[in-house]
Amino acid sequence: MNKTFATIHKVLAFYIGLGVFAQMFFAGIWHAGVVNTPDAHVFFGLSLLLAALLALIAAAVAKLPKAVIGRTALLFFLILLQPILIEGRRNGLPFISAFHALNAPFIGIVSGTVLAMARNAQAGESRGSGVSVATGD
Repeated sequence: MNKTFATIHKVLAFYIGLGVFAQMFFAGIWHAGVVNTPDAHVFFGLSLLLAALLALIAAAVAKLPKAVIGRTALLFFLILLQPILIEGRRNGLPFISAFHALNAPFIGIVSGTVLAMARNAQAGESRGSGVSVATGD
């Protein structure tokens, strides 16, 4: 069961890592005037937030190392921060909303780190599960 949740965690981290690039594309097509609203960017961002929450839950259930769980929690926090930062513009603090774009690469870096750590943890677990037989020779 732990292996299943560890795999779910790894897949979600991969989805988030690729999703950062999709988010940049969705923002770009909106700013270029290809689409009239940022809806694709907003709704895909919400899917990344959900994926981050599910990844955090999966990491905890899989009992992954504390470092992996901690970095996954950081990833969730960074993604959760995105809509809060962009709201700064609506609340008369446009300088704060500028950090929305700056936070995106950090999400990509942390998701890549989480994915690498999850892969290493899963590889170490599969190596350590071998059975050793002692003989009396």
